[in-house]
Amino acid sequence: MGIDAKRKSGYINSMLNDDLLAQILNKVDQEEGRKSFSEVCKQWLTVERLSRTSLRVCRPMFPLELLTKFPNLVDFRTTRELTKKRKRRNKQAWFYPPTDTRLEFIAKTCPKLETYMASFYETRHVQSDGHLGTEGLRALAIGCPKLSRLMFQGSKVVGNAGVDALFQSAHNLKSLHLDVNSLISDHAFRAIGSSSISTLELTYCPNVTDVGLGFLANGSISRTLRKLVLERCRGITDTGIQLLVNLRSLEHLELTGFNQVTDIGGVAISTIQTLRELKLSAIWKLSDRTFFALAENCRNLEVLVLHHTGLNAPVTRASIHPFSRHKCLKYLALHGFSNLDKSDLEIVLGCPSLESLVLDKSLIGTFGLMHGNSVGRVVKFESIHNPLLHFIPTVW
Repeated sequence: MGIDAKRKSGYINSMLNDDLLAQILNKVDQEEGRKSFSEVCKQWLTVERLSRTSLRVCRPMFPLELLTKFPNLVDFRTTRELTKKRKRRNKQAWFYPPTDTRLEFIAKTCPKLETYMASFYETRHVQSDGHLGTEGLRALAIGCPKLSRLMFQGSKVVGNAGVDALFQSAHNLKSLHLDVNSLISDHAFRAIGSSSISTLELTYCPNVTDVGLGFLANGSISRTLRKLVLERCRGITDTGIQLLVNLRSLEHLELTGFNQVTDIGGVAISTIQTLRELKLSAIWKLSDRTFFALAENCRNLEVLVLHHTGLNAPVTRASIHPFSRHKCLKYLALHGFSNLDKSDLEIVLGCPSLESLVLDKSLIGTFGLMHGNSVGRVVKFESIHNPLLHFIPTVW
């Protein structure tokens, strides 16, 4: 019986060549399904590895050499430092090769890479300019000519010199994400400002100031940047926000956690005529003046999210009334507006273009019984912690 089963299995595999198996595998979307596919036999395992375009390493002690099994990777993300095996006293031991060596190996092994993410929080044995060395990042940029999206998470993953090296050598970069980085400062923005990327996301980069935004406003990036996300960059004030007016292609802007931004910066934002999507969150010094200006001046605005603004200068209910006359607004989310009543909503719902009005889920008891089919289709209640449709956070 065992021999017959082997013959039957061999016959099936002879009928299913690698190309046909790859076509079958393309129909499998879920990771568990791909894992089951790879466990059938060695041939199927090889096909799975050759057809895999994305890989995320989350476990420690991932051997660097294993990347040679995935030559067609387009998206590689690691939250662990890659290791290598070597023999020591007749025993196999693990060690961490220098970061430059690792990046050079990745560049040679995965030349088709378009997205690279490194997320490290370990601060031991870190060079002065971060985990990822300048030479290694330069090798990655040159060895992966299609590299377009870079994501770095961790206080000492990459520094100013590393960013300089990347932008000098990577000529197809479109997107840069920096999360919780204490090494990046205004110096790196000289290189970023001279680039042509379309997306820039900064989360808790405390050494970035108004000077850095000046490099964006006055560099070649001012003509190409379409999406800008700034969160908890405490060195930025009204002066830096005012410079954003010079970003001539900016369509998507998110500002979160700024305690030095007031209505001066808020009114300046309203003059960015290209804006289509805007999120203002935890900017405590904004008042009605900013929202009146947004309703009056941002004529192309389609999506607006207001999340806990105006703690020190309370935002009144009247601040949202002018949006009833807006001609383009389709999506309006109001979180932290606990003083609204039904008359306020009726005024806002007069906006002819409005398709969705999102309120705190906690207000469902207050407004959930509003009558009318059109009201039921437009007014929605969502938790403040759920990602909003147009502002889904970057997946690390």
